[in-house]
Amino acid sequence: MNRRRAFGLGGFAAILALLISFAAGQHFWPPTSPPSSAPPSSAPEAAPEDPPTLPVEDPPADPPADPPADPPADPPADPPADPAPVDPAPVVPTPPAPPVDPAGPTDPADPPADPPADPPADPPVDPPADPPADPPADPPADPPVDPEPPAPPKTGPLTQVSLTFDDGNAGQALGASILGAHGLPATFYVNSGVIGTPGKLSLDQLNALAAAGNEIGGHTVTHVDLTSVPIDEVRRQVCDDRVQLANWGFATRSFAYPFAEVNDQVAQVVQDCGYRSGRLLGDIRSRFGCFDCDWAETVPPARPTITQALDQYDLDWTLADLTGIVTAAEAHGGGWLQFTFHDVCTSSCESLAISSDLLESFASWLQTRGETRNTVVRTVGDVVGGSVLPIVAGPAVPPPTEGNGVINPDLETMQNGFPACWYRAPWGDNDAVFSLVNPGHSGNVASQVTITSYSSGEGKIIPTLDLGSCAPSVAPGHSYTLSGWYQSTSVTQFAVYLRSTSGAWTYWTSSPWFAASTDWALAGWTTGAIPEGYNGISFGLNIFSPGTLVTDDYSLVDAAPPVAESATVPPVAPLAEPLIETGPADPPADDTTVADPPAAEEVADPPAEEAVTEETPPEEALPPAEADPPAAS
Repeated sequence: MNRRRAFGLGGFAAILALLISFAAGQHFWPPTSPPSSAPPSSAPEAAPEDPPTLPVEDPPADPPADPPADPPADPPADPPADPAPVDPAPVVPTPPAPPVDPAGPTDPADPPADPPADPPADPPVDPPADPPADPPADPPADPPVDPEPPAPPKTGPLTQVSLTFDDGNAGQALGASILGAHGLPATFYVNSGVIGTPGKLSLDQLNALAAAGNEIGGHTVTHVDLTSVPIDEVRRQVCDDRVQLANWGFATRSFAYPFAEVNDQVAQVVQDCGYRSGRLLGDIRSRFGCFDCDWAETVPPARPTITQALDQYDLDWTLADLTGIVTAAEAHGGGWLQFTFHDVCTSSCESLAISSDLLESFASWLQTRGETRNTVVRTVGDVVGGSVLPIVAGPAVPPPTEGNGVINPDLETMQNGFPACWYRAPWGDNDAVFSLVNPGHSGNVASQVTITSYSSGEGKIIPTLDLGSCAPSVAPGHSYTLSGWYQSTSVTQFAVYLRSTSGAWTYWTSSPWFAASTDWALAGWTTGAIPEGYNGISFGLNIFSPGTLVTDDYSLVDAAPPVAESATVPPVAPLAEPLIETGPADPPADDTTVADPPAAEEVADPPAEEAVTEETPPEEALPPAEADPPAAS
C-alpha cells in the first residue's frame, strides 16, 4: 500500500471516530450504561443490538489535499464516559506507514500531504549549464586534422663533419653567412694578434660568429711554427693566445697547429694551456694524398691533442671531391671528418680560398644529406666534448736588456737554413728575393735582398715578430738607438714595428733615408719614446726600388743619453707603409751612383716623403707580412 492510500483510510477512520465522539457528547441518544471508570481496552467492545446509524457519505476516493489542522493521532486521553458502541472493523485505526523521506515530519499522524511520487534526492540549487571540468591552458589554435606520419629513421653509420677555417681572414665572414643559412656551424681558428688588422676579421665579426653558434678556436698569437721556437715562446704563443680570446669573451676548447707542425713537446703545451684538442692536417685519405690512411678520424680520437684531418682545401678541389670524401667515410663505417678552409671569395680566388658558389653547393648538399642519413655537421669542440678548462697564462715577457738587445745580431747562428730569430718580411707588390752572402761585415754571413720588379712596398729582414724569445723587449717612455751596417744600390731606411702587451704587432714608424753605398756604411737613428701599452720592438733596413741591399751587424740600445744620428743623407721624413701604392719621387739631389750598381736610369725613384709617425701606431698601417711562410695554415 502506498502512502496516498494509507493516508486515505486512516483519515477516514479518524473522521468517523470524531463524529461518533461528537454525537455521543451531544447526547443524540441516551446512554445504555453508566460510564466505565476503567480505561478502554485495546479489544473492541461488543456492539449493541440496534445501534443508531448515522448518515455518513461515502468518503472520496482521494482525500483532500489539506487534511484537518490537528487530527488526533490517537484516541483522546479521557474518552467519553459512555461511548457508543461501534463496529470495530472501521474504527480500528491502521498504523501509519513510516515516512520514506527522512527529511519529512517525524509525527506519523501528520505526514506531508500528497508528497511527490519520485522527488529528487538533493537537486542542485542553481547548477551551471555545462561547466568545463579542466579546460587546457593553451589549446592549440589549429590542431592538425591529419597528423603527418613520423619521419623514417635515418640510415647509415654516424658520420660527423667539422668545417674549419684558419687564420681569421676577412672573407670567412661570408663563409659563416653561407653556412648559417643552411643551419651548419663551423669552427674558426684565429690568431689573436692580427684580429682587427687589414684583411682580417674584426672583433665585432668574431662576436657575431660566436653568437650565431660557431666555435672560436686558438691558432697562436702570431701564427708561428711552434716546432722552431724555444719552449717558453711555445707556451706564450699557445697560452697567451687563449688568454686573449678569453678576455674577449670566447670560451675556447679547440686548437689548430700553424703550418700543421707539431711534436710531442708542443702537443703537451697545448694540453697544459687548457685546450681539449689540437688539429693536424693531411692524415685522412683523399684524392690528394695519404692513400694508406684511414677514411675518417675515430670518435673519440685516439689522441685528442693531435687529431687527424684532411689536407687543406685548395683550388684543385671540386664539389665531387668534397662530397665524395663524405660518402667514402659513410661507406667505411663513419667517423669524423675535418675540412680546412682559409678564405672565401667571390672572384679572383687565391690558391687557398674557396669560392662562395662552391661553398654554397657543398653546404646545401650537407644539409640535404643530413635529412636522411646519420651525417651531421658539428663544431670540433662538440665532437671532442669536454668542459671549458681554466685559463693558463704563459711565461712573462723578458725585460729589456742592457747593451745590444738584438739576438743573433751578426746573423751567424743558423736555423733551418736562415739566421735564427730573423724573419723575411716582404711587403707590397714586388718580387723581393732573399739570400745569404759571404763574407759579411764582421763574419761569414750577411743578408741580401734583391728586387727586379717593383710596383709598391719593400723587402727586408727583421727580428722575428714573436712574444719575447727573439724580438727585443722595450720599456714605454724610453727611446732606443737603432743601427746596422749595409751596402745598397739605392737609398734605404729603417722600418719599425711595435708589439702590444696583448701580443699584437703593428707598424709604428720609419727612419730617414740613408744614402746608397758600395762600401759598408753604418746607418744609425734614435726613435721617439715608446708609447704606453707596448713592450716589444722589431726593425730592419729595407729596399723599396729595383736593386740590391746587403745588411749585417744590427744593434738596439737604450738611448740614454741620446746618440747622434749617422746619416749620409740629410734626414727626411720616414717612409710610412701605405695602404695604397705610392708614386715615385725624385731622389735626393746629392744621391750618387755606387761602383757596381745597375745604371742610374734603371733604378726606380724612391717613394714620396711621408709624414713622420711620432708615437702611436697609425690605425691604417699594415703589419708586415709573415716571413716566408708556407701557404698552409
